[in-house]
Amino acid sequence: MAGEIWRERDELWVRNLSFSHELWIDVPGQPPGEPMGVRHGHHPGFARAVGAELASLRGPRGCLLVCQQNWQATDTAIDHTTATTLRVSPVPADLRPVAAALCEPLLDGGRLPAAYSEIIRRLGGPTLRQVRNLIERLCRLYENESPELAARAAARRRRQEDELAVGAEPVLRAGVWVFPAAAQDSDEASQRIRRKALALPDYYEVAHLLVRRRLITSADIAALSDSRNERPA
Repeated sequence: MAGEIWRERDELWVRNLSFSHELWIDVPGQPPGEPMGVRHGHHPGFARAVGAELASLRGPRGCLLVCQQNWQATDTAIDHTTATTLRVSPVPADLRPVAAALCEPLLDGGRLPAAYSEIIRRLGGPTLRQVRNLIERLCRLYENESPELAARAAARRRRQEDELAVGAEPVLRAGVWVFPAAAQDSDEASQRIRRKALALPDYYEVAHLLVRRRLITSADIAALSDSRNERPA
């Protein structure tokens, strides 16, 4: 078995299960993407969303599978994850590059969107403040259109604050893990840094929405690469 394909949240996904062969996703009219690398150790294998209505999955020894998804791209996307049907707007043109860089790890099968530093490297130039401002605009746009999305993000942040409020590390005592009282001289600033490092990013829900509703696809990632290749040295 070279790999596996499955459907999740109205999108086809592919995982490379091979320890020796790479897999490719080829989309007509688009340049070839990076192959999905071989599997190592206990790693479940690299996975990636197909991200196109029609694509071919290419494996070793002439293995070729043509996939056609039963959805139609429209000017607005419908989110079925909320109790009511929600229509969300396309990503504005000026926000599309940063949105693509933000979502690239998710389209490559990761669980977390890109960090600010990764976005800066991917786009090759914006400052941290510029990237923050663009992502804040992106989040405001979709959280305003989806109050339920904003409520989920706020609830998740509150849960994180509660879970990460304990500053001390757990200790095993008589077979039970307990959290000892924080030391008197515990630095409050260091605790804030710790909580920030462990928490999910504020744009987590919005990034997943963009990928889940195909507002950002592998075509946007390819456009990022093309634009960087066209820049003068």
